[in-house]
Amino acid sequence: MNGTEAPSFASAALMFNWVEYSVFCSMLLLSLLVGVYFGWYKKQDTVAEYLLGGKKMSVFPVAMSLTFSHVSGVSLIGVPVEIYSYGTQYIVMCISFGIMYFIVVNSFLPVFFDLQLNSLYEYLELRFSKGTRTLASLIFALSLVIFIPVVIYIPALAFNQVTGVSIYVITPIVCLICVTYTSFGGLKAVVWTDTLQSIFTMSTIIFILVLGLLKIGGISEMIRINEESHRLELFNMDPSPFRRNTFWTICLGSVFTWLSHVGVHPGTSQRFIAVSTFKEARSVLLWTCVGYVWIKVLITVLGLLIYAHYHDCDPIATKMVQKSGQVMPLYVMEVAKDYPGLTGLFISGSLSAALSTMSAGLNTVAGTIYEDFVQFILKGKQKSEAMQAFTLKVVVLVIGVICSLLVPIVERLGALLQVAYSLYGINSGALVGVFCLGVFFPRANAKGAIVGIITSVMVMIIVVFGAQYFIANGMLKFPGKVTSVNGCPADLLASLSFNASARVQTYVGVGSPVVADASVPLIFQLSYWYYITMGTLVVLLVGLPVSYLTEPVEMKHLEPALFAPFVRQFLPQKQKFPVKAPAEEYKLVPTNVHSKDMAEPDGDNEEHP
Repeated sequence: MNGTEAPSFASAALMFNWVEYSVFCSMLLLSLLVGVYFGWYKKQDTVAEYLLGGKKMSVFPVAMSLTFSHVSGVSLIGVPVEIYSYGTQYIVMCISFGIMYFIVVNSFLPVFFDLQLNSLYEYLELRFSKGTRTLASLIFALSLVIFIPVVIYIPALAFNQVTGVSIYVITPIVCLICVTYTSFGGLKAVVWTDTLQSIFTMSTIIFILVLGLLKIGGISEMIRINEESHRLELFNMDPSPFRRNTFWTICLGSVFTWLSHVGVHPGTSQRFIAVSTFKEARSVLLWTCVGYVWIKVLITVLGLLIYAHYHDCDPIATKMVQKSGQVMPLYVMEVAKDYPGLTGLFISGSLSAALSTMSAGLNTVAGTIYEDFVQFILKGKQKSEAMQAFTLKVVVLVIGVICSLLVPIVERLGALLQVAYSLYGINSGALVGVFCLGVFFPRANAKGAIVGIITSVMVMIIVVFGAQYFIANGMLKFPGKVTSVNGCPADLLASLSFNASARVQTYVGVGSPVVADASVPLIFQLSYWYYITMGTLVVLLVGLPVSYLTEPVEMKHLEPALFAPFVRQFLPQKQKFPVKAPAEEYKLVPTNVHSKDMAEPDGDNEEHP
């Protein structure tokens, strides 16, 4: 390593000078201006405009928004640290994108696009019951409220590393800006700020990659160093589900993870029907998958670069950083110290990714809460479109405040990527499972769906929090691959009050071990990649038997439009679209346009299965 000491908060603040602050503040200001533009000059005064952008969005900004709304600080900061500690097995996730695309475009997307629902969870009411819809909506809202604080905390930690500013100061500021442009600008503001912020994020990654490769001596040198340390790993074919990272845990487990992100996520569905035709929706999904692969490859290479830089002086072992999430900011500070503005660009990029995810989450959860709870509470009362839009903005504000207040709790948790996926896995498996019950299994009924959801959530709460308990108490450990402090400056090692070499991870070989105390039950050693998979299977294994043992489903009463295209051939043919016409609900598109589309479908809409 080239540095001689761990950067203190004071030296970090000196490095983050007025140029860095200018770049950083420019991103926040531009994001805010987009919200102001769509909030005041291009007003979103109807719920349809606010949630769906009037269904006139184009493919490019929607695909960019969808890509970067899922490329949060968890990816930009957490994944390089994952590669640094555990190697490249993570990159096989790219295979899962192809599998996910095939499943979604041939099952979920045709159903949800045809139905054009105000809320994705309205599907569960049409397919099962109002109770199923309410339960699923509540679970989804809670899952986002749990996950968004993780997304906020990670870039706040990076900002703290390079400036010394407390996360308790920067977090409310970032949340305020995000809540402002999301609440006032609606989906159009979210989509266009996501597109703007993606420029900051991509610029950050590319600049750091180029500088890092120049500093380390090129791609071949980076590969050599990582190969010697056993980090280049793609085909660890160990079938055990209790290994942390293998080909199977990541490839298969992440299929269900991305189904929850893309296939049955209200925010994704919201963007799919924000374009005009099914062909455009399919293009959005395709380009989103391409974007995911591109991002994952770049940040994997970034992780390899960080290890090549610190391979002989581990900053975690020497306590140059207090948390693993600070390794990436430390690397940027050292690589970019001779390039004014680049550190500010990196912080802008990481915060952009967080803002993108948070704004998409707020917009989505606000729509879900409004459609599934507020509408029900205000049922029967006359509400103008402007008042409904205002109510949505208030919901965004309240959820944003709650998320910012939960950030201090996240600070007490462990490894960033594992914590993020673990928390997300508590509820997401239940949601994937209940939509699979609805779309693929005609015999499933409301009782089976509700019992399956409740059982899945209860099981996953026990598994996830049980694992976190054993991890927190040191009874369950996941040591990383080999690191070293042999190349650290002697004065740095001499200044430490502990033996740094004793903290070095020394595991070599394929995979990364799970070190568990004999008292830890095997179920808590399950790879966190399988949490959503397990939650989904619990819904199916419980929901289907309950359905068969309770009320039998009359096949002739089932609407084919509620099932995946390949399932419809086994059902009695009925009308193409289910009837739904609560008088007080708003229309997504003008009635005359919708009727015209139904009578004379265009060529694009006829292309899907």
